Amino acid sequence: MVINILSATHILTMLAEFGVIFCLYRAFRDRSAWAKRAVIIILMALNILQHFLKHFIYPHILTHTFGLDNTLYNVCAYLILLSPLMHFGKSSGARQFIACVGSIAGSIAVIVPFWFFGKDISVPALLSEYIRFWVCHMLLCASSVLPVLWGGVKFNYLDAWKLPFLFLGMLCVLLLNNTVVLIATGEATAETLYEQLAALNPIGIMGPPDNNSPFLVLINAVTALTPDIFLGGNGKLYTPILWYAFPLSIAITVAGILVEMGLDHTNFFADMRLLFLRKGTPPRRRRLTRRDFGVDLDRNIRI
Repeated sequence: MVINILSATHILTMLAEFGVIFCLYRAFRDRSAWAKRAVIIILMALNILQHFLKHFIYPHILTHTFGLDNTLYNVCAYLILLSPLMHFGKSSGARQFIACVGSIAGSIAVIVPFWFFGKDISVPALLSEYIRFWVCHMLLCASSVLPVLWGGVKFNYLDAWKLPFLFLGMLCVLLLNNTVVLIATGEATAETLYEQLAALNPIGIMGPPDNNSPFLVLINAVTALTPDIFLGGNGKLYTPILWYAFPLSIAITVAGILVEMGLDHTNFFADMRLLFLRKGTPPRRRRLTRRDFGVDLDRNIRI
């Protein structure tokens, strides 16, 4: 079973992710907020457990011990481990962030599994890794998108400005986590730390991927807007995170506004009519409360 774009195995795994999410949505869409909340908690808990216990669950990594890959070492690991705090916390911006980024990360990883393309997953170690890869991203996508489909997450276009700060904050946490873990476990010293981090390089923290990256056009657009102070000379020693912080913040802000406008279009167009057509001032949007996020009025439980 070789994984290629739109090969049978590739299509089946995409359909399987969609099928699981669709079945959960249909099975619980008319249930109480208690039941929906329980489903989300179970999905998140299963993902956290498999992340911490992967060395005991999957045979191909039984020889390893608890280490970097059990921590917040990349974007999906960050979303898996912190999604309960962000989803059930008080910040509506964080809730919208986890819903958007978790859904996108969990689906894109399965739709475009670059690491597996061209490889034969009938090899036991690769098959086990592919199953682990699919399970964790399916659970991440399901726990992020189901609250939206069930109405447990409300979007407010006025929160769009928070998204780039939450995204860059996430990248800073990844860099700090990887630095601390590599040094604490003895896998890196002060002399080798940069090389170790550059080898990991989740979501381009240390610099863009190789020149043969399929995202080369996007990378060139980002570096064209990057201030020279954050770019090195011919060796291209990029300043971690900051090399794309400025252009990426602009892109995420614009994309966030467009997404939030679409998801919160009723309030957006009502405010625009007041602002431009009636020459009035839009009413100040009240702060979203628990009652706005799928509250069961009888039991006061939020999804």
